Amino acid sequence: MSYERDKPESMGMKVAVFGGFMVLWLGIGFLLHAASSFFREGGWGMWPILASCIVFIGITIERVRYLFFRATEDRAAFVAEVQKRLLHGDVRGAVAFCQSKNAPLANIVGAGLANLNLSDREVQEAVDEAALYELPKIEVRTGYLAMIGNIATLLGLLGTIIGLIISFAGVSLEKVNDPATQKRALAYKDFVPACAALRGKNLVECIKQNKATILARGISEAMHCTAFGLFVGILSLLSFSVLNGRTQVLLDALNQTVVNLMNLAVLHRKAMKV
Repeated sequence: MSYERDKPESMGMKVAVFGGFMVLWLGIGFLLHAASSFFREGGWGMWPILASCIVFIGITIERVRYLFFRATEDRAAFVAEVQKRLLHGDVRGAVAFCQSKNAPLANIVGAGLANLNLSDREVQEAVDEAALYELPKIEVRTGYLAMIGNIATLLGLLGTIIGLIISFAGVSLEKVNDPATQKRALAYKDFVPACAALRGKNLVECIKQNKATILARGISEAMHCTAFGLFVGILSLLSFSVLNGRTQVLLDALNQTVVNLMNLAVLHRKAMKV
């Protein structure tokens, strides 16, 4: 049984995927920034968390599609059909049936049956080769979800720390006549609407009079980052747990079925039309 290996992704394909991701990230980000006060008030820290959220959603959709649909088949019906063909000595029909399924279990069993006229060692090697190709497709990318969960949580924490640093730095502005202080004050003029139109020492004086507002605004921004990061992290870890459990179930069932079918084929090989 010959295998058509997946072609490696070209550089152009990788660039296209990256470009599509960037367009999607920026599009959703600007849409949320315009429509959601929660996202807008979270500041810059919401953007990298949003990027991790998009990656998490993409991986989850792809893995659910593969693990729950493409890699899933009626195992009992498949085993019964292959056993029926083998017990009737129709190895060629069993191989054709496996090829028509195009699923990991069918591909591994089909690879062994296609080499049934060879020695036991060569049959096992064919099964092992097919398994080396098919099994990683069941496990691939699922582990990234746990990593994304941790990254999203840490990004939320990073946004929180930086937001607190900025807010406390704004509260510490004191030197009204210092040019450096006046320049630093420009970063805080949007925190207090009443100070937005002021410049120079008037801006510093206004900020000094509204320290509580600046502090509250900075803490609010920090907490928004924390909440968003935890939200994405929790969902990503939950997704990892579900998909990893599904992966292990598929692997155990696949290994058991392959062993049973190949043992049946090898034991009855002499009576079959190999």
